[in-house]
Amino acid sequence: MAHYLELPNELLFKVLAIVLARSVHMVIVSSGDIEWDLHAHHTLSAVCFSFREIMKGISSKAFQFVASETNPNLAQHVQRQVLSLRSLGAAIRDPAVPGNFSIESLDSTAPQLVQGYSLYIAIVYLRSQASRSTPEIYQSTSATIFGAVITLSKVLYSRIVPREVAVMLKYATEDEAELSHIGVLVVKHCALLATFANALASGNDYPLDEVARLRADINKIKTEQLIRSVESADAEFLALFRRNDSPFPCCTTIWLSQLPDVYSTLERVYEMFSKQPLLISEDAFARLRSLIERWAPPQAEAASIDPSPDDGG
Repeated sequence: MAHYLELPNELLFKVLAIVLARSVHMVIVSSGDIEWDLHAHHTLSAVCFSFREIMKGISSKAFQFVASETNPNLAQHVQRQVLSLRSLGAAIRDPAVPGNFSIESLDSTAPQLVQGYSLYIAIVYLRSQASRSTPEIYQSTSATIFGAVITLSKVLYSRIVPREVAVMLKYATEDEAELSHIGVLVVKHCALLATFANALASGNDYPLDEVARLRADINKIKTEQLIRSVESADAEFLALFRRNDSPFPCCTTIWLSQLPDVYSTLERVYEMFSKQPLLISEDAFARLRSLIERWAPPQAEAASIDPSPDDGG
C-alpha cells in the first residue's frame, strides 16, 4: 500500500493561502498567461476533500463571503472579486488603457483584500502618471503616494485575514515605498546637478580670484557627489527591480531615466563637460557617461556616445 506524506493542516493552510495570494497578485499585474491564476480557488479546491475544506476557510475570510439568497455560492463570489481586480489592474498592465482612480473614492464595501489591492493599483497608476509630468508635480504626487502607502501598509493590510493572502500585497507595497523614495531622490538630485554644473561651467569663463576658486571647488565637489548619488540610486533601483519574481507594473530597467527632466538634464551636463573636460575628474565623467549609455531611450540606443571628452580645443 502506498503511503503519502501528509502536511499538518496548519502548514497546509499557510501554503494554500500563499498560493492564492500569488495568484491574486498575478491576476492584477501579469500580462502573460494567467488562466490558472484566475481559477486558483476552484483548482485548489478540486484537488481533494482536505484542500476543498481549507480553501473554503481561506477564501471565505479573504473575500469576506457570507452566503445569502443573492450570493449563495463561494466559488462564484471569489471569481467575481478576482475578475473585478483583473479589470482594475488593466490600467497598470497597459499604459494605453485609461484609468480613472481616486484614492478617496475607493469602494469601502468591498472585501479588505480587494480594497487593499484597489489602493495598490491606484498607487501604481499615480506613479505612472506622475512620471510623465513635471518635476514639481512628480514630487507632490510622490508625497500623496507615500501617504497612500502608509495607509495601505499600516491600516488596510492589518485588516486582511488570513494575513497570508496579503503577503504579495505587502511586498508590492513595500516596493512602491522604496521606488517612490528612489524616484524623488533622483529627480531632486538631477535638478541640483544642473544647478551646480551650470555654476561650475559659467564660473570658468573668466579669471578666478581666491574666493571664486573656492566657490568653483565647492561646485565641483557638489557636482561629483550628485553624479555618484544618482549612480547609487540607479544601482539601488536595479537591485529592487531584479529581486522581484513577479512583474513590476509600470516599470522598466530604465524607469529612472523616464522621470521628469532626468535624462535631458544628464544629457545637457554630459555635453557641457564633454566640451570642458577639466572641470570634473575623469572618474566622475566616466560615471556620468555610464549613466547616459545605460539610460539611453530605446530609439537612441544605436547612437554612439564619444567614449572620452574632447581635448578642450
